[in-house]
Amino acid sequence: MSDIEDGLRVEIGKFIGEVAAPPAGRGFARWEGTVCVGVHNLENTAAQYVVDRISALALEVGLRPGEPGCNPDVIVIFTTDGRELATHLVENEPTFLRPTGEGGVHRGLAGLDKFAASDQAVRWWQLSMPVSAQSGLPAIELPNGLGPPVVGVAGPSRIHSGIVDALQRVIVIVDSTKLAGTTWQQLGDYLAVVSLAQVDLETDPAGFDTILNLFTNPAAYSGLTDWDRTYMQALYRFDQERNPNLQRGELAGQMLRLELGSELDE
Repeated sequence: MSDIEDGLRVEIGKFIGEVAAPPAGRGFARWEGTVCVGVHNLENTAAQYVVDRISALALEVGLRPGEPGCNPDVIVIFTTDGRELATHLVENEPTFLRPTGEGGVHRGLAGLDKFAASDQAVRWWQLSMPVSAQSGLPAIELPNGLGPPVVGVAGPSRIHSGIVDALQRVIVIVDSTKLAGTTWQQLGDYLAVVSLAQVDLETDPAGFDTILNLFTNPAAYSGLTDWDRTYMQALYRFDQERNPNLQRGELAGQMLRLELGSELDE
């Protein structure tokens, strides 16, 4: 049993290292409370199906999907030219994609270049924010003239910082000309993962059983896999107040417990 556990721990570590993409120096971000999904440039029935697939995973991990008419946090845009739309946003909507120059909020200018230049069927840009675990208020100074933030903590600790990373906005561009061979269920579940977790735009998780392999092997996946669900459940359960340099091990440990069916009571 110990050999199985050790091997599984190694595979989990490899998967997290391949897939996860938090901003440099920050921990793993997730949505808090409610997440609202908006889908654009798609017929109403199909758009609602995509919203429902993303919302279904949101419910599974303990989030509340936004009510109809809510202000979208996740913005999914269908287009016939993904690169053109992404380039337009980068060149003409810089504050929408980079509302602050502070570190720890996005993947930086290099990441933005990859977002614009990608040839993938689906590309995404994610914004997160270090916030106070107690109040939810920003834990970095923003360009609003209010000065440096004050972050309260429960007590002095080298392990818990009193700061967590919260997703703020996710923009997903889907190139409809590159969806051949995929189903709405597959696509909806793929979009759910990249909408609710910080996934590396250039990830290549070919060695793992995950819907993120959809566009390299569409015949192998009908939708979310057990591995996908384990990862997402672990992401939304692990101790997010841990210092960023300890979070990878904490997330891997939570995923290991879920895979082994031995999750400890909170």
